Amino acid sequence: MNKSDKINSSSSESRESMEQAAMQDEQVQDVHAQLMREKEEPKEGFSPVPIFLMFFFAALCFWGGVYLVEHSGGYRWDAYSPDFDPMADAPKPVEISLFDRGAKIYRNQCAQCHQANGNGVAGVYPPLVASSWVTGHPEVVARILINGLNGPLIVKGKSYNGNMPAFGPGGLGLKEKDIAGVITYIRQEWGNAAPDMTEQMIADYSSQYNSRAAPWLALELKEDLGPIPEVVPLEESVVGAEETAEL
Repeated sequence: MNKSDKINSSSSESRESMEQAAMQDEQVQDVHAQLMREKEEPKEGFSPVPIFLMFFFAALCFWGGVYLVEHSGGYRWDAYSPDFDPMADAPKPVEISLFDRGAKIYRNQCAQCHQANGNGVAGVYPPLVASSWVTGHPEVVARILINGLNGPLIVKGKSYNGNMPAFGPGGLGLKEKDIAGVITYIRQEWGNAAPDMTEQMIADYSSQYNSRAAPWLALELKEDLGPIPEVVPLEESVVGAEETAEL
């Protein structure tokens, strides 16, 4: 091979390498073009915050403010003392009397049968006004309300034969305070003037009769009655408790 042939061969090889390089440049440009189409061009500065994040942080700040207000203890200097009670100076709820409690329960549970005036329905539901079953020994009426009553009953010279539902665990399931309230109400309303029925009395009677499944019969109601508990007036019980605390 002469010198001219060598020159021609080297020139052809250099031309082929340049063509290959050009092809590679075109492929690189295609790849870059695809990347440019898929991604945004870089920009200077900060990108905007998504709107949902702004709402989230606003809600978080609002909740934090409400939490601090409710748990700040009035922003008192001793609010975070272990012995601090923010409700210590709050007024205590007024406890309604047993009579008022019983009046409400009577209207909801008893007035349909015994009527609002306590006179009942002749021959169907016995009256509660001036009835010895109501104003007599407190254990009698307590038995009736705790376990119910079934069978014939003579009230004020008239005969009644029906069913009285139980107010205790085997019936309506009223609390002891509610039963005491109902009995107190019917023993002191419509001209009746019997002593209160206290919650403690009902608790004592309930411990004896809650397990009884059958309702009472009229002949059983006045059998084996215990002594009538002495009812201590509320004012005296409060004074006695205060004197005991002082001692």
